[in-house]
Amino acid sequence: GALVPGRTYVRWSDRRPAAYLRCSMQGVEFQGFAADCSIAGRITMFGDRLTDFLNGQERFHLHHLQFTSLEDGHVVAVDSVSVERDDLLAVVGTGPRGSEKHRVRLEETRLQLSIGPYIVLGRLHARPGIDPVASVLQREPMIPLTNATIAYSVAGATVAQDVGTIIVNRHRVEWIVAGADDASAFPGATIRSPYSLSLTKDFTGSAPT
Repeated sequence: GALVPGRTYVRWSDRRPAAYLRCSMQGVEFQGFAADCSIAGRITMFGDRLTDFLNGQERFHLHHLQFTSLEDGHVVAVDSVSVERDDLLAVVGTGPRGSEKHRVRLEETRLQLSIGPYIVLGRLHARPGIDPVASVLQREPMIPLTNATIAYSVAGATVAQDVGTIIVNRHRVEWIVAGADDASAFPGATIRSPYSLSLTKDFTGSAPT
């Protein structure tokens, strides 16, 4: 792989997974978040839901891209790259939502978490009567949260974006505000007090106490 030019550090390769050659594909809007930049463009995916697609691949083909540096706000335009899943901290849920007939009523748990330079608020969903941790572990490593807000800093200015769904990489979560059962779905994440919910942190990576 190589570095995307312009001081962004997302690893990329021009190789496509073999699965792309065997499946019907569609292009959808893509908005993602890496450790040092946000990413806007299009993603070539297959299947009914972006979450399932992200969980089923280790590298994704993106095109018509703009990488925006969190440090100083400069923008780098790239025509087409393949980005590794491990480099994505979060992705806004776009595209098809899956089959209506397969949807069931789910219970919700409100979470706040820190992932790299981002703070995320959202609702974790699990089937009624089922341990939410067990439900989450079946869909690792990318987990959707609904009715979400993601907050971060660009060139020293705070940005807060409300989205219908955000898909987070649970392996990259640093700390979480939740009940102990829900928090245990995020290995290595520090559990913080539920009385410290706030989006007014300084975005330096420090956690509430």
